[in-house]
Formats: sequence, structure tokens, C-alpha cells
Amino acid sequence: MSPDILKELKYTFLVQLIVFLIFGIFFTFFVEQYVAIFSWPNYDPTAGRYIGIIFLSLAFIEFLAFRETDWEKVELFVIFDMLFCILGAIVQMVGVFVDGTGFAGWFNFAIQIIFFVAFLYFYTQQQRQ
Repeated sequence: MSPDILKELKYTFLVQLIVFLIFGIFFTFFVEQYVAIFSWPNYDPTAGRYIGIIFLSLAFIEFLAFRETDWEKVELFVIFDMLFCILGAIVQMVGVFVDGTGFAGWFNFAIQIIFFVAFLYFYTQQQRQ
């Protein structure tokens, strides 16, 4: 029998859901404002809205993971989250140093690293059970 999901991991899913929801709404419906606020150097509204839909889809996946109680059913979600966060952090660093994304790049990098560390920690904790 698979162990139950740690309560803290469930809250991490919930916080990640909220972050994805916020980014998803901004990119889908307010991409022009996001670009202006963060001085994002690249502006393609269709690509931005597509990214927004991806974030909204990820929010739904986090919701499904949050609802689960069985570790075996969410282990793949956690692995995906770790992979998404570390690869996203790498892309953000490329953006900062190559594309000049500035504060927005550092902000997004920080979010990705925080979630990566949290998911990695809870993954190792769950594996020990």
C-alpha cells in the first residue's frame, strides 16, 4: 500500500496552483500589461496567450494532484514539477544574461527555484516513507 501524501506537499501543490493560475490569467488575458509592467523584451501576444493557456492547464494538474491522497498517484506530478521548475530556472537565466529580461527574469527564476527546492524536499521525504 502506498503511503499518504505529506500535508506540506499538498499545500505546495495548492500554492503552485495559485501561482500557475495568476500567471495563466495574466498571460492569457493581460499579456500586454504584463509585458509593460515587467519590461519584458519580447512581445508576441499570441505566444504570450498560448503560454497563459499552458499555465492554466498546469494549474488544473496541480488541482488534481492536490485532491489526491495516495503518493503513487502524485509521484509523477512531483517529478514533472521538479523538471518543469529546474528547466524553467535555466531558461530564465538564459533570458537574464542573453535576452536582457531583467527583473522579470530574476523574479521568475526565484519562483522556479523555490518550487524546485520544495518539491525536491518533499519528494525525498515521501521516498523515505
